[in-house]
Amino acid sequence: MKVVVIGHGSTGWTAATTLRAWDRKCEITVIDMKNYDVYHPCAMPYVIGGLFEDETAIIEKLNYERMKINFLRKHKATKIDRENRIVKAISLETNEEVDLEYDYVIIATGSKAKLPPIEGIREGKNVYALKWIEDSEKIRKAAENAKNVVVIGASAIGLEVATELAHRGIDTKVLVRSRIMRLLVDPDYGEIIVKLLEERLPKLKFLLGINAQKLVLNDEGYVTKVITTEGEELETDLVIAAAGVAPEVTLAKEAGLEIGETGAIVTDEELRTSDKNILAIGDCAETLHLVSKKPVNSALATCGVRMSRVAAMTIAKPGTLKFPGTLNNFIVPYIDIRVGSVGLTETAAKELGFETASAKIKTFDKPHYMPDKTDFYFKLIVDKQTDKILGAQAIGSDYTITNLNIVALALQKEMTFQELLEADLSYAPAVNETIYPVTQALEFIARKVLRKR
Repeated sequence: MKVVVIGHGSTGWTAATTLRAWDRKCEITVIDMKNYDVYHPCAMPYVIGGLFEDETAIIEKLNYERMKINFLRKHKATKIDRENRIVKAISLETNEEVDLEYDYVIIATGSKAKLPPIEGIREGKNVYALKWIEDSEKIRKAAENAKNVVVIGASAIGLEVATELAHRGIDTKVLVRSRIMRLLVDPDYGEIIVKLLEERLPKLKFLLGINAQKLVLNDEGYVTKVITTEGEELETDLVIAAAGVAPEVTLAKEAGLEIGETGAIVTDEELRTSDKNILAIGDCAETLHLVSKKPVNSALATCGVRMSRVAAMTIAKPGTLKFPGTLNNFIVPYIDIRVGSVGLTETAAKELGFETASAKIKTFDKPHYMPDKTDFYFKLIVDKQTDKILGAQAIGSDYTITNLNIVALALQKEMTFQELLEADLSYAPAVNETIYPVTQALEFIARKVLRKR
């Protein structure tokens, strides 16, 4: 059996190695444009912030020779010939063309950074969108001599870069057209995040309800000023474009594969596309949101890695694993606080027609008498009609991930808030609060909802 994997980020890597673990005999070929094996994109902000000396710390070398995986580095896949079952590729060094026969193709082409339609943004030599390891290197080096930075957009990774630059002592302004992390947290929690970050980082300033209208370039092509929609002129040494990403589906479109309403490749529970011999995983693939039951394109590495495992098993052991969809279980660190969400926000739930009840609490991550306790914010959303949990948001310490993962498991099992209240959870004063924040929120919801029945 011959399998061709197109793309080698976290998803392509996981798919290839999982397939090899289950099938020792199949012929696996990976096509990737990079000249190195794999890197960890989620760690790039830490390099920019100075935790690591440079990007080599987050690049890994894989022993594909030992695994007998044919790795075509610095190659670009140019066509999927479905009729003849051939993937065409070209060497980026020699222009030599390669034809690869296949029984299955796994498309893991990922995503590409979006640039907002602002005058001067594409021409500016010091405008960066953090997507590739090369972008991280450019931002890190530019930051060494920067005094002012403007971040356009308030995506999660954009805020990571902003906080890391501000933590380095650079005056950093974030232009927020509507609100921060719009798809991940509700407006009330967005306001809390802004307040906490500005308190912690004197060099960080959010300009809410303001966008960039024009970038002013000097004679060398570098942006020196950002003109806002309010007419204010912001001096800057570099600009970070943080408008999110879009699925990279060029190859899939040209091959005639079905593209969904999210702009990503339509897949089923086995990650098969409209062609049963071609699978798609990660940022380029469309799947189902487990709560809304609507198509979603999740750009989270955790979702992509889970997809990769299922795709590999679809080829090696068909029917063994299914991919039912995603909850977009998400967490991001901003200096010493963690922000996360899972399932639906209350805003999204109401837009979808749910009649919601929510509980918001402010507590501690450890008992009040512990000297190292820190503030912890938790929000839980449920459906009044069915009592089923819809989602949660949290702001606080590393304890954030524990509470969100509890909710994630409950969401996957479509549990009601009464059922989750029965969960048996561990406790020690040096580790966590006696009554978990999620449990406190569940008790609040119970009083709020059940008293009216």
